[in-house]
Amino acid sequence: MERKGEKIGWIGGWIGSFLWLGVLSIVWIFSHKILYGIIGLGIFIIAIVLIFMLEPSRNPKTQYWKLMLPIYLLLGSSIVYSIWMYGGFKAIGLRWTSFFWIVPFLLPLFTMGTKTWENKE
Repeated sequence: MERKGEKIGWIGGWIGSFLWLGVLSIVWIFSHKILYGIIGLGIFIIAIVLIFMLEPSRNPKTQYWKLMLPIYLLLGSSIVYSIWMYGGFKAIGLRWTSFFWIVPFLLPLFTMGTKTWENKE
């Protein structure tokens, strides 16, 4: 049993989570913020490498939360980096209530966390 759908879901979902950073980094480069764009592209490339390295089928005995946590941390860091790039929370119109989206964002850590590729329990 190959479980191609699950593999595509892992890779596609995570790459989709970071795609905005790759595009935004290219925008920064063309906006003459070359260093910031290169740093953003570097984070994007690290994310892609992590996504493939931590793929559950490559780590069948590792619990999903251990595979997801480094990617989540990198995603959170890239969000903070982007907010900083644009001048902080107030400059882009964010308030503390803007971060309620974090709750559903972290749900997979709790719903899939203890499962493994091997036993899914």
